[in-house]
Amino acid sequence: MTARALMLLTLLTGCASLPPVSPVVTPGTNFTTFEHPFTDEAAEAIRQQAVKICAQQKKKAVKTQSVCSLTKCSTTYQCEE
Repeated sequence: MTARALMLLTLLTGCASLPPVSPVVTPGTNFTTFEHPFTDEAAEAIRQQAVKICAQQKKKAVKTQSVCSLTKCSTTYQCEE
């Protein structure tokens, strides 16, 4: 039982270190969606990336949606004035 728990912890830790993937920008809108690992570090990294994307348009990034499983999330930001 202990070996199984250790193996599961090791696998989950490996998943947590994956970097966020590139954003998907919805054409004709100001929405950007990110698929990323379910970690606080990944959530912060994509928030910073959304801020940079919106700053190019002189707008602020507002998180509009976040849906997560036990291992990954899909989070959408909107650039607003």
